[in-house]
Amino acid sequence: MMSEYDLPLVAASFLVAVLAAYAALFFGARLTNAKDGERRKWLAAGAVLMGTGVWTMHFVGMRAMPMDVAMTFDVLMTAVSWLAAVVASGIALHIIGRERLGAPLFAGATLFMAGGIVVMHYLGMYAMRMSAPPAFNIGFLAVSILIAVVASGAALALCRKLQDMDGAGSLAIQFVAALAMAAAICGMHYTGMMAMTFPEGAVPAVDNGLRGDWMGIPLAVFCIALLAVALVVTVLDVKHQRDVAVRKAEEDQRVAELAFVDTVTGLPNRSALEERLLDILARDNAGGNPFALIYLDIANFRELSSGMGEESLNTVVKEISAALLDQMSDPVYLARYSASAFFALVPDHEDSQHAFMYKRLRQINERIGTPAMPVTWRVGQSAYLATGNSTRKLVRAAMVPRDPEEIGQFSNMVTDPELVLPGHKLQS
Repeated sequence: MMSEYDLPLVAASFLVAVLAAYAALFFGARLTNAKDGERRKWLAAGAVLMGTGVWTMHFVGMRAMPMDVAMTFDVLMTAVSWLAAVVASGIALHIIGRERLGAPLFAGATLFMAGGIVVMHYLGMYAMRMSAPPAFNIGFLAVSILIAVVASGAALALCRKLQDMDGAGSLAIQFVAALAMAAAICGMHYTGMMAMTFPEGAVPAVDNGLRGDWMGIPLAVFCIALLAVALVVTVLDVKHQRDVAVRKAEEDQRVAELAFVDTVTGLPNRSALEERLLDILARDNAGGNPFALIYLDIANFRELSSGMGEESLNTVVKEISAALLDQMSDPVYLARYSASAFFALVPDHEDSQHAFMYKRLRQINERIGTPAMPVTWRVGQSAYLATGNSTRKLVRAAMVPRDPEEIGQFSNMVTDPELVLPGHKLQS
């Protein structure tokens, strides 16, 4: 009944197996991190494509074995063999896609998938409903089942491993793994063909509803096209999802940054200043990082803003903040603390590099104003550790009004006992 195999059909069956294995790895690798509806989508697609691919490989492989009579198949048994492959693939991928997976579950997934492949293969052969019962070679039968188990276990293990990988490297590993899996799937099929043979002269049932002509190259072409289109669409969908995730991350970062930026002036806001202070104070060597806070408040802000629209007032505030920023030395951190007030955080405040800045700030009433109305400034300063050792205490100390001529002079700063934390001794 059998002669030599049809090599083009053997090659087609291997190509189908490669694409089916690749699809299974591709979809299975994305199940762990997928959520709810998305996970169901990946699972359904992976099960259908993997099951259909293995099923197609089987029937194309059967057509590679020329028979003396036309090959036909029972429609119901053929459909059941396809369903067995799809259901087994779905159950296996569902189990392997769990966030946590122990050895018993992995073994169960492997047996489900291997069982589906074995049932699909032998039921697919029985679907010819030959006129004489088949003969089994127990050795080849055992080897075919063993190959199915090993191939399924390797496929699922690779799915699991690839779940934590991304990028071009993972795609290359998936392709190599798909080649190995395809070789195992084809090995199981052709070993199974040797395990189950029919007597010479046996013919398929005359009432079989499915002609074998459609189960060769036409089915292979259809399945290859289906797998290729599914993979292309899926790759595009994955790329789209990643682009959406990147844009969302960028938007979240932008929103987070806006939480620390004054929307009118573009300067750091009160939250940003407090975070910067907490960061400095939390350092192990905070005492070795001296700094000062200089408080700059527009005392006549209410009079300045009366009669102005929001847009005009914002323009004035921008001009004032830009002028203030021009007065600062490079390492100074200027923040807008409230509608009328600014804070300058001056690192290493007694360094000579700040001398000209202090001189300019002593003349702030003459240097910074508006054409429409003079600006009256209320100023103050505090120094760590001299006037406080916490964010709240340093800010409170800086808000105590001082003569502008005292800005930048820290040698005579007096410790306020109310600003000292219990158990701390501050410099005076």
